Amino acid sequence: MEMKNPPNVILVVMDTARADHLSCYGYSRKTTPNIDRIARDGVLYENAFTAAPWTPPSHASIFTGKYPSHHKTIGRDVRFKEGHTSLAEILSRNGYCSIGIVCCEILGLRSGFERGFHKYVDVTSSSMLPGRHTKELIRTLIYGPDNGACQATELAKKFFNREKKPIFLFMNYFNSHTPYDPPRPFKKRFCNDFDEPMIYAKEFLLKKLISRTAEKISRQYLDIKRLQWIASGGGGFTFAAKKTTISEAEWEIVRSWYDGEIAYLDYMFGNLIDFLRQKGILDNTLIIITSDHGENFGEHGLAVHPLCVYDSLLRVPLIISHADMVPKGRRILNLASTIDILPTLTDLLNIEFDEAIQGKSLHPFEDREVHQYICAEYGGLHTRGFQGMQAWRIDSKIREALEQVDRGCKCVRTLTHKYILSLEKEELYDIRDDPLEQVNLANKHPEIVKSLKRKLEKTVDTSYFGPKEFPHADETDKEMIKRLRALGYI
Repeated sequence: MEMKNPPNVILVVMDTARADHLSCYGYSRKTTPNIDRIARDGVLYENAFTAAPWTPPSHASIFTGKYPSHHKTIGRDVRFKEGHTSLAEILSRNGYCSIGIVCCEILGLRSGFERGFHKYVDVTSSSMLPGRHTKELIRTLIYGPDNGACQATELAKKFFNREKKPIFLFMNYFNSHTPYDPPRPFKKRFCNDFDEPMIYAKEFLLKKLISRTAEKISRQYLDIKRLQWIASGGGGFTFAAKKTTISEAEWEIVRSWYDGEIAYLDYMFGNLIDFLRQKGILDNTLIIITSDHGENFGEHGLAVHPLCVYDSLLRVPLIISHADMVPKGRRILNLASTIDILPTLTDLLNIEFDEAIQGKSLHPFEDREVHQYICAEYGGLHTRGFQGMQAWRIDSKIREALEQVDRGCKCVRTLTHKYILSLEKEELYDIRDDPLEQVNLANKHPEIVKSLKRKLEKTVDTSYFGPKEFPHADETDKEMIKRLRALGYI
């Protein structure tokens, strides 16, 4: 049945944002005051999980309501496949003006993710540069670059001013992805005792004026260049390969920059919310806020992502809000997955959709058991099978060491246990007693392993980890590899 006054729909994906770094999820730093208000006006899922630990497969799961081995965007095949109806196609066919604004190159045009949208803009594209306003360029000079967040927000406002039909707006904010380098006021927000310009000055003076003792004296200070290398993601592979160490003091600074990125994203999103409120359309706008995956900061000997299916990468925010369609102030403890976003939207909007999917509607947003368990999949990407590929920017020794880490893996998770199946081993964790997944109990509880493995095999294709090589058939594939390389994935 068609709705008389269909709401606008905004789906915000905060790329690389861990749920436990948002203040509405209990984080000690006040990172997300605007998102906190949205959460208070709606429903927050405490135990929401992504279907994959990195961008293309996790977005494909959001768009299709399916796990990666079903939609086949997995492993080295990073393009969104045809043959699977996407959320944008569904809403476009049902009267919505579907608009996508992304700040991530691998979700850009010709990635497949643009399918179904009436308008789709990649703000990282060089073709967008001439259209930037002078005000934005001045802001960039004063405060530093922001991964396109300001431009994306301003574009969203323009579309809301321009379009008459109800809008479906998908936004990918890329701020909390590496490199962690938020605009200057946000970079120092959570590390006031770390004065970056002062450290630059001290290092310069030490080298110029007292070069003989500079090395000894500079040990009193954190190495700013090394911190930037870690924050850029450059140290992630090396750290995972155990070829470098990162101190807790270094992690603390890097995390504070990451938190600054989340705070800036929240600031820009708050700007959009204020605009919608001033236009008088916020009350009839359905807002969904989530993330495609989290980030590692030394957990399990790993940095950045993907490389694993531990909760540091899989637990994501999921917040749903609307003045009338969603209850206020509800926090739900039961399991939810990002594959539930599509069926939840079609349910709320009374859209008939009969394609077989694995996600389930969360409506009517009660603390009920929608899923007994959820799954996630990582197909392996970075090193396996690429020993002879010259495009990689890691030396052979590091690549060889990463072979032990970069393995395809799949998991099934309940509220009490996590079972991980990889190419080399099985893992089992008691989430209640061991939420950080430190003690592998697979050998101790074979009956639980057997039960969870059956559930995993019933739900995903445990034999499929994606193609063995990146496709190299045409210029589109070469462009995709170029985007992956620019982001540090290859």
